[in-house]
Amino acid sequence: MYPPPQENVLPVPRQLPAVLSDFAGRADEVEALDGFLPPDRDDGGGEPVVVVMDGTAGVGKTSLVVWWARSVEHRFPDGTLFVNLRGYGPSAPVEARLALASFLLALGVAEERVPADLDAQVALYRSLLAVRRVLVVLDNAASAEQVRPLLPAAAGCAVVVTSRLVLTGLVITESARRLALDLFTPGDALWLATRVVGADRAAKEPDAVAELVRLCARLPLAVRVASSRVAAHPHTTVADVVDTIRDEHERLDTLSTTGDDHSAVRTVLEWSYSWLAAEHARTFRRLGLHPGTEFSVQAVAALAGQDHRTTLRHLEVLADLHLVEPVARGRYRIHDLLHVYAADRARLDDTDIERLASERAVLGWYARAAVEADQLVFPGNVFPEPISAETPGSSVMGDREQALAWLTIEHTTLQAALRHAERHGAHREVMAIASAMRFLVMSSRALWPARMQAESRGLDAARACHERRFEALFLLRRGDTLQQMGNWDASDKDLRAALAIADGLGDPGLRGDALIGLGLTRVLRKRFVDAEPYYREALPLVRGLRGGYVEAVVHTNLALITIRLGRPHEALDHAERGLALRRVIKAGDGIGYALHDVARAHQALGDHHAAVKACEQALAEFHAYAGSESYTATTLEVLADSLLHLGDTVAAQQCLAEAVEILSRLGDSHANTLRGRLPLTEQPPTHPHDDQTRS
Repeated sequence: MYPPPQENVLPVPRQLPAVLSDFAGRADEVEALDGFLPPDRDDGGGEPVVVVMDGTAGVGKTSLVVWWARSVEHRFPDGTLFVNLRGYGPSAPVEARLALASFLLALGVAEERVPADLDAQVALYRSLLAVRRVLVVLDNAASAEQVRPLLPAAAGCAVVVTSRLVLTGLVITESARRLALDLFTPGDALWLATRVVGADRAAKEPDAVAELVRLCARLPLAVRVASSRVAAHPHTTVADVVDTIRDEHERLDTLSTTGDDHSAVRTVLEWSYSWLAAEHARTFRRLGLHPGTEFSVQAVAALAGQDHRTTLRHLEVLADLHLVEPVARGRYRIHDLLHVYAADRARLDDTDIERLASERAVLGWYARAAVEADQLVFPGNVFPEPISAETPGSSVMGDREQALAWLTIEHTTLQAALRHAERHGAHREVMAIASAMRFLVMSSRALWPARMQAESRGLDAARACHERRFEALFLLRRGDTLQQMGNWDASDKDLRAALAIADGLGDPGLRGDALIGLGLTRVLRKRFVDAEPYYREALPLVRGLRGGYVEAVVHTNLALITIRLGRPHEALDHAERGLALRRVIKAGDGIGYALHDVARAHQALGDHHAAVKACEQALAEFHAYAGSESYTATTLEVLADSLLHLGDTVAAQQCLAEAVEILSRLGDSHANTLRGRLPLTEQPPTHPHDDQTRS
């Protein structure tokens, strides 16, 4: 017999990356880490254990901590959390709120319930961990300030932080234990080199292997790279590699500390580069000009100015030499140190004109791809293109689902590209990339501030190139973001500024957009009487705008307003007008939204047979369109109410049960309200949960 399925079982996250198969040594450090673990106790006593491991770049902090965490995670039955805080590298450090958002999602919090405010995130995070035993690994931290919000407060949890800095602040204020990670011992370094080179080959050249370890300063990264070069070339002796390392002069500046320990790393990287054919070396240098450390083949093709097949072949060669790492189909990653080294080689080997041309090319590619993705995700509400249609780009997505996936995967790189474009004064590329950040409103609330920051950059770029229309559009976008975040006053300020620009330009459509935004704020605040005049004024201004899309939005919101104000005949008229427009422009799930409005109007008029028919049509539209789950649940609730009025209690109960299942999956608290209505023994409420604004 199998046990019955349990409801509301929280997930157990296991986020550690894979361990190295040839992990070497570190016996003393492993013993120390074991000694720091909290005792197994159930009385809630004690305090969380915080360990800070610091050491130079390439010394193997991450490898050690991940290996050790794998060996002890059975002692943490409630999960293992891991995040790379990117404290050191080409991209900006990860903000604590973004790391917390990912942790909360891993701990079972639905995206819709992740707070946007950092303090609220911290409170929820610590509350969840108060009754759990969880191991938290915070890799590559930039500062104590970045780490503090991520520390649990409950006994039974343990945190291991790695950083290139000595985080004295955590030792003082958080009672953290410090563990300094030094270079390999000679024995551990020799073991690693022998394992990578191969025992037979190492046995034939023991002195050369020992010299290789010495010249690599026993730094794990250097030992691994040099030994891998020997292993990859069966006709190259260890002595050949030793001679090359010894003769090459240093090039790479120390990334985080000073001293001679890094000279071997720079020499090994210089040697690896020198073995590349000219065409592969050029592609490698171009990677140093990429705004992030992870990239697609298409992006590198644009960066290097070559075709896809050639670029893929070059990346495969670089991967074989451990200069890049494949992370997914058609995607690669370069280590932070190697990224810095590639940029240094570009500075030394390429002209200013060549570097600038490559940087502008890849920024243009991301701008074009971002515009394409945005148009697929929001087909009825296309943002005017701030870049020329002739801007080079590659179609990397074919439909809305692929476009949304691309934006999600490339989000971090797009943010880095936005900063690069801003530094280069590439204002149109800034506007293009910033305009695509609206997809973040479909993600966790914790990412909404990132959307607002991108739109602020787009606004600055529009002002820098005196594009008044784009200035107004970014004010509208940022106003919408602030609106969704509940910052009503700031939203109104942006929307009224856009209204003033529209009047100055004599653009009635733009004025209509601003009025719609101001009306939506009142709808969201349930001030329906105040909202109506804005939409009434906007309606004649937006007729035919963007193929009728904007007019349909106005009718949609007027249908909701007039229902709530007790004027169902007007509501039905607006709903049917909105539906007709949506069908003309083939607005995807917008047709479902409009059918839902028609159903609500019929329901308000007491025509439940017509309401049922409209609901069934709306559900068919939603089922064919990804991302419409919340509206499916809302429509099921409306359908259930009309079925109940018609006496079909069984079917009504089935609809409500399905709505509860969907809302529970989404983490929507309204699921509890609907669950309380089951089994159905009462009349439906006057106003069901339908105040979802649609655009």
